[in-house]
Amino acid sequence: MKADWFKQALVGVEGAVAFSADTEVGKLLAQIGMQGDDPALTFSRVAGVMAACQRAGLTLPSGSAVLPQPSPADDNTLADAHPWSVLLAQVLTDGPVRLQHEICSRLATLGITLPALQLPGALDAGKRSVALRPLLLKILGHRGRWLAAFNPDWRYAAEGTASEHDPNVWEEGNLAQRIAYLCALRQRDPARARQLLQAQLSELPARERVELVSTLEYGLEGDDEALLDPLLKDRSREVRTVAAMLLAKLPRSVHARRITGWLAPLLTQKRHLLGKTWAIDAPAAADPAWQTAVIDSNRPQHERLGERAWWLYQLVRQASLSWWVDDTGMTPAQLIAWAAKSDWMDALYRGWRDRVGAADHDWIHAMLASRAQAFGDRVGLLAWLPVAEREPYWPRSLDQLRQDGRLGDVIASCPLGETLSADFSSALMADIRQIAESPRLRDDCGLRPLLLELALIAHPSALLDWRSPAWTEQTTPALIDFIREFERIVAIRRSLHSPLS
Repeated sequence: MKADWFKQALVGVEGAVAFSADTEVGKLLAQIGMQGDDPALTFSRVAGVMAACQRAGLTLPSGSAVLPQPSPADDNTLADAHPWSVLLAQVLTDGPVRLQHEICSRLATLGITLPALQLPGALDAGKRSVALRPLLLKILGHRGRWLAAFNPDWRYAAEGTASEHDPNVWEEGNLAQRIAYLCALRQRDPARARQLLQAQLSELPARERVELVSTLEYGLEGDDEALLDPLLKDRSREVRTVAAMLLAKLPRSVHARRITGWLAPLLTQKRHLLGKTWAIDAPAAADPAWQTAVIDSNRPQHERLGERAWWLYQLVRQASLSWWVDDTGMTPAQLIAWAAKSDWMDALYRGWRDRVGAADHDWIHAMLASRAQAFGDRVGLLAWLPVAEREPYWPRSLDQLRQDGRLGDVIASCPLGETLSADFSSALMADIRQIAESPRLRDDCGLRPLLLELALIAHPSALLDWRSPAWTEQTTPALIDFIREFERIVAIRRSLHSPLS
């Protein structure tokens, strides 16, 4: 559409855009203008006609261009007539991301590529969801990657065809491909991965340095210290921070020993009649050497910790969690209880929360059991635990989960591609059916979207026993719509986990 039409829409549609009435199109526009007194409706109708005419009047380039080579054939493509093809059309167009992820995962597991008719919808879904792309790249097949090259919005799929084992990716690939290549190379040849990264670090912008240096976390080993230690002086603070946190995970590194060397004098043991107790104090003054360890002696203006607590927190967040256990002989739960009696509890709790990771199950359990607000988002801690260790923290009753405000935690801590256990799912599905037949769901609109999410993460075996609730005179149209959507999700997931015929 021409710029003057856009301008008219921005400044107001009361005035008319000038056009010639001598043409057939002009006569039609004039006729539309005389049909009503609503300026906005008239403008919309006229703009629609102009858009249609613009598309109809498109002049294609001459046929002298070289036609592209046809796509190679795919060996194991889902048949257009297969029932899953219908599901794909529904799910990839407007389905929840969890359901899109699940159907793509099923196809990838079975080694099946998408049918041709579903490729545009799948590529559009990948455009909308970055999390979906790794699975899509496995099921697009030759035809899907071929098609992606013709649409700039689908470039991610065309560029994603290079193998993570292809050395050319390191020189020619985008950042995501280079990260994938570096991670794969670290598994095969860590020394070569370090060599490649070291050779290019000085030439890369800060954002890329941060992303690529962060890959060293996978398979981190003592030999990485030589690459990481100089980065403590990098011109980017983010790079310096990443390097410091990685070095702190290497207990024999010079950096890790410096951190514990600063902490050790602050942690003292006191003897008394009943035994020994530990005490901790914060640094009394800033050490100029901290600057080389990415420890900021200047407290930020809006930092809620006091100056000395701010210094202590920065030391704690870089110290290995195992150092505290080994040095004091206390378990994580005992350390958390001990810190609660200290004047420096906030600094300790916050530093430990920053330091904890997916491998620190004992610490995660201790933090969850303490229920201290200083440990922040429980969902993040729960998400690090396997589902079997996560579910004991939740009641097995939907009513109790809702009452405790933890139903959202159950959903949010379940990552893409994972489901709840069969037993836990069965208990919740039974409660959902009971609630669907009661007046409560009719009045609790906020519960309905949460139940739809539960349908997406319930174990597939728990879906087999679902039975439609009985409708009564009190079943409102909105509630009927919800039940239909819930059962649509259940039916799709049942089909996905049935044997492929």
